Amino acid sequence: MITSARGSELWQRLQGIDAEHPADWKRPGPSPRALRTDIVVALVAVALMAFSNWAVLELRKGADPAEVGAILHDTDPASALVGMFLVPAMYGVAIALRRRFPLWMLVLCSVAFVSAFAFTYLDTIVTQIGYFLVLFTAGAWSNQRALVTLLRIGITIGMTVWALVDSLTRATLVFTFSDGSDSENWITSVFGAYTLLINVLYFIGAFWFGNSDFRRAGQRAALEERTRELEEYTAALADERRLVEEQAIRLDRVRIARELHDVVAHHVSLMGLQAAAARRTAETSPEKSQQALLGVEQSARVAIDELHSLLTTLRSADADADSESADGGQRENDGAFGAQSGASAPSTHTIEQVPALIEELRGAGMRVEFSTLGEPRPVSPLTGIAVYRVLQESLTNTRKHAGPDAPADVRLRYLERGVELDVTDDGPASLAHAAASKQANGSGGLGLVGMRERARAAGGDLTTSKRGGGGFRVLLRVPYERQS
Repeated sequence: MITSARGSELWQRLQGIDAEHPADWKRPGPSPRALRTDIVVALVAVALMAFSNWAVLELRKGADPAEVGAILHDTDPASALVGMFLVPAMYGVAIALRRRFPLWMLVLCSVAFVSAFAFTYLDTIVTQIGYFLVLFTAGAWSNQRALVTLLRIGITIGMTVWALVDSLTRATLVFTFSDGSDSENWITSVFGAYTLLINVLYFIGAFWFGNSDFRRAGQRAALEERTRELEEYTAALADERRLVEEQAIRLDRVRIARELHDVVAHHVSLMGLQAAAARRTAETSPEKSQQALLGVEQSARVAIDELHSLLTTLRSADADADSESADGGQRENDGAFGAQSGASAPSTHTIEQVPALIEELRGAGMRVEFSTLGEPRPVSPLTGIAVYRVLQESLTNTRKHAGPDAPADVRLRYLERGVELDVTDDGPASLAHAAASKQANGSGGLGLVGMRERARAAGGDLTTSKRGGGGFRVLLRVPYERQS
């Protein structure tokens, strides 16, 4: 198992693939600009190769015929002429299309490299530079990793064996036909070893640099992909944050609207009761009428104060949001009922003010029976405001639908796990009163919806139902502390 794993890792390294290489990644082909650059490089290389080969041939014209024949490997001039044009042409095609068809251009260039020896092509510098470039490009750009790796390994081994055989052959000829001096033999041996080393480094270098370039391209592609995903994730987070901020603003407005509804419904209804009492007692009992009118005035003042507080809170929240939006800053949502300078939010009403609310209604002429069962315990602010507002809205609905003279029974129970508020009434005194109340108040409204929202916000529930003998019941159950 260990040997197999090591062999698989070695094979991946030979292909230029590592752990950071993206799975199934294919290197995209060159751009049109890169292809144009390759064509220009190919034309320059062809011109240099042809000129270099021509220059070498011209330099050899003045040499001894026997010496020239040895240099040209005993080939005829036609062979040299074919090599002068064929080899550069094959190199030119291979260099021009090396990034477009890397595997096939490596095969073509290898054929051209061998043909240089078959057709008496005498240039060595540009030819070897061009072959190194094509061999490197095959390793850097080919997506057929297994095939191109096997081909490059075969070329490296074949060329190394060829260089080794050529060095040994040259050394044997020198040793055979030389005068046998040790210094000449030593120089020949060193030069042969040096030539072999240069050939090995030549092919291994092209192999290694090609793999490195392919690996870096894969890592760069993986980094660009992760960057793109991160940008998309950041944009999604920004969109989600904006959505959360918008939802928070809408929730704040819903809370404010609910508070506004409770304030208006309660105090306006209360003022109606007090005004009716003042009208009934205006002639018989001026003192009671005066007291009722004072109650109207006080209720109006409290209503105006609470409305002012709500509007101040709303304007402050809107101004903060507009300022932060203009400044490009982040909005810190503390809720619509956070501390505002110069404003006391109406959410300060809580369960401790329930007795005062009952007395206020009694003072306005409403008949309310109130009892507390169990030992009072501290409750969370959310629970306290929920109890107070549900009671306020329930008694407001009693006055609206059952009439100002309808009795109401309020029971506040402190149970083991939470608070229970039970509000009941007997309904309208007559069918005519019920019809008149329905026509005057309508059949719908936001009162029950707001009460249910408050109950859910506090972690409790609210049940409303018609009573069998007439009337209506509101039952609220909320925990002492909101459970997360």
